[in-house]
Amino acid sequence: MLHARCCLNQKGTIFGLDLQNCSLEDPGPNFPQAYTAVIIDLQANPLKDNLANTFRGFIQLQTLVLPQGISCPGGNDAWKQVISYKDNKICQGQRNLCNSTGDPEMCPENGSCAVDGPGLLQCVCADGFHGYKCMRQGSFSLFMFFGILGSTTLSLSILLWGTQRRKAKTS
Repeated sequence: MLHARCCLNQKGTIFGLDLQNCSLEDPGPNFPQAYTAVIIDLQANPLKDNLANTFRGFIQLQTLVLPQGISCPGGNDAWKQVISYKDNKICQGQRNLCNSTGDPEMCPENGSCAVDGPGLLQCVCADGFHGYKCMRQGSFSLFMFFGILGSTTLSLSILLWGTQRRKAKTS
């Protein structure tokens, strides 16, 4: 059973989450619900080292305390300061990798870079654009998509029903 202490800010969102010494190998499926946390303490847990996608969406996270043998998510370059102590490691000050990559063509022309957690970023399409590399203009045509999908499904169903019905009559 997981027992955690948490501090809420005035808006009721999580400010700090204390999960130290909870015997966690990984934070679990409900952990993404704490994406508003600014401080998370996971020290003294037998965590597995690959935490990269565990913190997807944690864009407000500024201080993360981990067991000594665990790497900071996103690597040391994703944090302004990484301090190692005897029993734990502190990752402080999440960096905005969109500003520090130096690659202006990282996102397509009609998209922009957005931080998605420590060491993670995503390209977001500008208003009015969608699809692969944000190259399609206008909105996604739901009518056309579901029309084609529905007619194809109906045609295949009739074809299969007809072929299977013939076999049922001969048996």
